[in-house]
Amino acid sequence: MQNAPDTRASLLLRLREPGDEQAWQDFVEIYGPLISRLATQMGLQPADANDISQDVLTRVAKAVQSWDHNPARGTFRGWLTRVTKNLAIEQFRAQKRRPMSTNNSQELAAVEAKPIDDQTFDWEQRRQLFLWAAEKAKPHFAANTWEAFWMTSVEQITPDKAAKKLRISIGAVYIARSRVMARIKSCVDQSQFDSNCWSANDES
Repeated sequence: MQNAPDTRASLLLRLREPGDEQAWQDFVEIYGPLISRLATQMGLQPADANDISQDVLTRVAKAVQSWDHNPARGTFRGWLTRVTKNLAIEQFRAQKRRPMSTNNSQELAAVEAKPIDDQTFDWEQRRQLFLWAAEKAKPHFAANTWEAFWMTSVEQITPDKAAKKLRISIGAVYIARSRVMARIKSCVDQSQFDSNCWSANDES
């Protein structure tokens, strides 16, 4: 995945507007899968991770009006990862209390001790942003244009091999990749934010 888009400080601000349904749809599409992946990396099964994702999104909705554009108070990224980790720990503890549970105290201790580091969060955020924006951009391009972009930017196929496979010139491949990436970046610029620039007052 080359040239993944950067983020902008706007989506969280839009979430505070009661009538901006598109902002919430974008947020859920981006951060729902991201939270689920973080939870599965902590050892939860996909179904449990999806439940945690829904719970985190509900807490976001409750806390959104208290967020502040003040990184000195802590970041939204930090709040989101802390909530996700706490809910994962609660899930493991609940599983331990169930009959026939295969979870043990060592697994719980590992989750409690393991932080979701900034590098992991940033990578997952950029990955999900890319996938989300690509899905938004795809309908705007012809099949060959999209394939040229996807093959060279995601599948890491060299432009000359992509050109031969698609029966177009190498120049057309580069142009296609540039056009699609510009559209993807535009999607991100219109609705995304930098999670390092926002803090959540909710200590959940």
